Amino acid sequence: NAAVVRGRIAARAAVEVLAPAAAAKLAPMATLRSDLAKAERGRVFLDTLFRPSPQFRIPSGDTIVCRCEEVTAKDILDAVAIGATGPNQLKAYRRTGMGPCQGRLCGLTVTELMAQARGKTAQEIGYYRLRAPVKPITLAELAAVPKTEADIKAVVRG
Repeated sequence: NAAVVRGRIAARAAVEVLAPAAAAKLAPMATLRSDLAKAERGRVFLDTLFRPSPQFRIPSGDTIVCRCEEVTAKDILDAVAIGATGPNQLKAYRRTGMGPCQGRLCGLTVTELMAQARGKTAQEIGYYRLRAPVKPITLAELAAVPKTEADIKAVVRG
């Protein structure tokens, strides 16, 4: 599975930074990259063969693109017409990607819609900058996180 291998690559990179001596005991990065290439073999073919047609990827009119903020395709095109250049600027215009899903549902559609409207590729338009928390959590969950004495001293004055 490519996701598992990507996780191992990220973990290996973190270990190299935090504990270089321990990194020597792990699988070499070249081996992990080779494993990733094997896991992704055929992916481009499948993505090309089974890519949804444009009418399903790039909506129009009153079709809701961002469910959380109830932003339509027309709203996005109107924002592009008055100067929105990419998804991150569109947040300021229409709040797309700022709802509970943090752009997980609308991100790719927003990018492709803006790319088509501006006559650019999706890569040139870009994607939302991901910000913490990557997954929204409740205050109760945050309060339940175990705290050490050092954590408490870091935020309590006096």
